[in-house]
Amino acid sequence: RLLHRTTRRIGLTEAGSVYHEHCQRIARELEEAESAVGQLQSGPRGWLRFTVPYSIGITWIAPLLGEFHALYPEIQLDMHLGNEKLDLIAGEADLALRVGSLPDSNLVARKLGSLRTQVFASPAYIERYGEPLHPDELQFHRTLAMRKSRTNTVSNNRFYWSLTDGTELRDFGVNPLMVANDPSALNGALLCGEGLMLTGDVMAKPFIESGMVRRVLAGWTGPEVDFNAVFAGGRLVSPKVRAFVDFLVDKLNFDANYMMAQCPAAKLAAAQARQAQEDAEHVEEAEVALQAEGKRILEKVTA
Repeated sequence: RLLHRTTRRIGLTEAGSVYHEHCQRIARELEEAESAVGQLQSGPRGWLRFTVPYSIGITWIAPLLGEFHALYPEIQLDMHLGNEKLDLIAGEADLALRVGSLPDSNLVARKLGSLRTQVFASPAYIERYGEPLHPDELQFHRTLAMRKSRTNTVSNNRFYWSLTDGTELRDFGVNPLMVANDPSALNGALLCGEGLMLTGDVMAKPFIESGMVRRVLAGWTGPEVDFNAVFAGGRLVSPKVRAFVDFLVDKLNFDANYMMAQCPAAKLAAAQARQAQEDAEHVEEAEVALQAEGKRILEKVTA
């Protein structure tokens, strides 16, 4: 007996669930076989459906899609922005770009980069409320928090930020005035000086470059989490999925040092430092030359 019927609904029995799982596996293997045959006849093609968190999708993925399509004109892209998890096994999407660990062993993850999290504040916030010097002070500050993420936890309706000074990861209580399931929803409040925010370097990068926010709690960072491309496991990977993942591996770079090297504000600061060093060297050279000239004149007068 595969189905359990009531007057209001129909559901799978345990035997039905096992049967359904085997049928799905057979369907996937059939699709892989058809894909393998098609790969011999043509390159990557068809619709590629993928999901990505809103903030990362808008900031980092969307700007790359035009370049990808120019390289693979036979692939059409369908991007779903959101944090809800689509069923890759059931075919709701071909690929998911996700932050964090991989819970389902039936899926394969390929690492695209790591996201480092830190606490940021706007100059307006610091001017109005001051700057925390230690995470213990966070409980007395206004904060903006994610509803549930790898960087904060919720226990008994209390929020905690996980931070480390390089020795161990500790939880510090915070009292958020605003909570959301995506950091982009909190950016406006961050920029207006309404609260501190624990978020990824890549999310804060545009605001850091423009001087709209800066890091606080120097020496303390949040957890470093992986950003993965996740897809259904199997002996054969769809050519369109492989092409897109390879492209992202080549194009994405979330390394903090690399981002700072590309940061206009950092470049300007480095240029100003070099100019100041050159000016100091010129002044020193002029002083040495002036002293030498004075000594020469003195020797000439006293000769």
